[in-house]
Amino acid sequence: MAETVRSLRPTAGDRERVRGAVADIVAMVRTGGDEAVRRLTSRFDEVDVEHSRLATATLKQALDRTPADVREALEMLAANLRMTASETLPVATRQELPQGQIVSTRPLAVDRVGVYVPGGQAAYPSSAVMAIVPAQVAGVTDIAVCSPPGRDGSPACAALAACAMLGVEEVYAIGGAQAVAAMALGTETIRPVDVLVGPGNAYVEEAKRGLFGEVGIESLAGPSELIVLADETAQADLAAWDLLAQAEHGAGSHSVLVSTDRDVLDEVASHLTSTEGISLIEADSWATVFAFVNAYAPEHLQLMVADPQAALERVRHAGAIFIGEMSGTAFGDYIAGSNHVLPTGGRGRFSSGLAPSVFMRIQEVVEISPAAAERLAAPLAALARAEGLPAHARSAEVRADKVSAGPSSRLPKQGAHP
Repeated sequence: MAETVRSLRPTAGDRERVRGAVADIVAMVRTGGDEAVRRLTSRFDEVDVEHSRLATATLKQALDRTPADVREALEMLAANLRMTASETLPVATRQELPQGQIVSTRPLAVDRVGVYVPGGQAAYPSSAVMAIVPAQVAGVTDIAVCSPPGRDGSPACAALAACAMLGVEEVYAIGGAQAVAAMALGTETIRPVDVLVGPGNAYVEEAKRGLFGEVGIESLAGPSELIVLADETAQADLAAWDLLAQAEHGAGSHSVLVSTDRDVLDEVASHLTSTEGISLIEADSWATVFAFVNAYAPEHLQLMVADPQAALERVRHAGAIFIGEMSGTAFGDYIAGSNHVLPTGGRGRFSSGLAPSVFMRIQEVVEISPAAAERLAAPLAALARAEGLPAHARSAEVRADKVSAGPSSRLPKQGAHP
């Protein structure tokens, strides 16, 4: 099904057009700073935003205007996500090895994080929570958020409310690739960040890809993807609504139903109110189905089959997996406590969803005791000389010599060179 996988991805030509456009945008922001961002916002969002940073009072007002049920839902999402994220925190380690040396690990949060919250045709306060909470769990306190402005020059009220609810006060009305570039590179008013996260369209995704190395990123989280695997036990109306739900994410999103049963596909099709962004695929066997899933590595995978646990064992590559017909992907998108910032474009083969570890570095701390130096010097020297690095060898050997000669020894200067 390699051809099917290719048909569901952007073409090389599509990617090249996006790459060229984004390269121009990044170059403009790199050299033009705030003024370039303002011009790009005017061009793409059709609004002139003279001062992109939102006042703290504006954020608080947005939270005050948020309906109580929406605020309660955001609070539930934040609480659930905080609990699951806390369970994945890297922990410090300390181990004494057989030769006597001690190697420790020291997890440290990065200093500053940038969060992109998509906007445009819809508001995504859930995306703000999904990105901000893991950073806070990791210990990051300096967080900047960018989100596209609407016609009034301000991002969606609900997105601002989510930021205010989480105590984030540095929020900018900037969208698209120019927002990614501004946070990654810095401008006169936006300090550059260390790690930049958040989902977005193909242009946001390409900007993150192009700037990786100048800034850390979580993965490339582009347009939404869903594969639903359904057998004769699946309820067709539930499957149809799940396909439609993910297709709602807009341009570039793909919802795919795969089954070996033509009747299942026909029944699901009868419940669809739209087929835009939706594909129904008949496979000749379940072996073919799982080969397709693992080749495609979808952002979301939903198992609506009689034995979902057995099916799970056959899955190698996917961002998030939803087990059983009650586990609609929408629960993960909003409230379940899993993170909806997930790898797309097949990157589930080597990337994970957004977690506190994205915002942390693991430092190694090495302690070599005198006894360990003596034991390790000879094997170190053998390896170093085999690689043509004699100074490495002598660095260890002179220490071993000092240990064997006693605490008050000093090696003569002659003959100390490699």
